[in-house]
Amino acid sequence: MKVSLFITCVGDQFGPAAGVAAVRLLRAAGCEVDFPVGQTCCGQPAYNAGYHDDARAVAKHFLKTFERSEYIVASSGSCGAMVRHYAELFRDDAPNLRRAWAVADRTYELTQFLVDVLGVERTDVDLSGLRVAYHDSCHAMRNLGVREQPRALLQAAGAELVSWDQTCCGFGGLFSVKMPEISSAMMNRKLDSLCEAGEEQPVDILTSTDLGCLMQLGGGLERRALGPRWVHVAELLDPASDISQELRRRDRARALA
Repeated sequence: MKVSLFITCVGDQFGPAAGVAAVRLLRAAGCEVDFPVGQTCCGQPAYNAGYHDDARAVAKHFLKTFERSEYIVASSGSCGAMVRHYAELFRDDAPNLRRAWAVADRTYELTQFLVDVLGVERTDVDLSGLRVAYHDSCHAMRNLGVREQPRALLQAAGAELVSWDQTCCGFGGLFSVKMPEISSAMMNRKLDSLCEAGEEQPVDILTSTDLGCLMQLGGGLERRALGPRWVHVAELLDPASDISQELRRRDRARALA
């Protein structure tokens, strides 16, 4: 099975390790992975800001870049969901509308693809003893139906998923720029809930499918000097990632102690 990786702007600039981990996970599942070098933004910032002509131009480039791909897998549910909105951009353009639907039908978020398409039940990572707070990205959950897939992979690896506030983190891309006070209030409400979840036993890791959400929440954690590490779910599930190897070293040290 041939898969084209869509790395997303945020992943390219701020979280390349998540993209590397995604490649390793896909290859471990038997996929041949390529990276179309002409890829750029999915067009979501322009679309959300109301600049639909600009968004259409970016979307046309995306379609041209990926329309020959057997499957397109994104390391972000938010950007994967944007591809589903291309139909709205091209509703009055029948030829590009057909192209948009065809590409959207082959576009998936990483954990969604692993579980729903490839039938992966677990990766080779061992997360036993880790208390993990998983955050539902709004776009991944509501637009793509990504909710149980990452949880199933984390639990199969031995992680304990903690119960905490599953409302929006407040990032929302341009929303956090235009309405920073509301965005921060939403973030702080979630972090208060995370603190409550760790009162009796510390939460080790905060994870999600979307780096935008993780940057929002991770920045809040750092400003509060709170303990949980924040890491993209691909890195957490990849046994060769830096975070996974660090966790193994920690477990060995504990065993020796």
